[in-house]
Amino acid sequence: MFAERRYHKCEARIFAHNEASMALHRRLGFAEEGRLRDHLFFAGQHHDLVVMGILADEFAQLHSMSELE
Repeated sequence: MFAERRYHKCEARIFAHNEASMALHRRLGFAEEGRLRDHLFFAGQHHDLVVMGILADEFAQLHSMSELE
């Protein structure tokens, strides 16, 4: 995404209660950029939606770009 397509930023939206997905994105270098409180209603409850993002230069610092090519 960053090397081949030259994107500047990657963003993910994750249900706040999905701790496994939140942990995975943190390990990849994503940072929490915002939280939409009670944004979605399902299973009889309101749920937060967390917006996470990583910039190309942050990704490059954490991961060798040659590994991705």
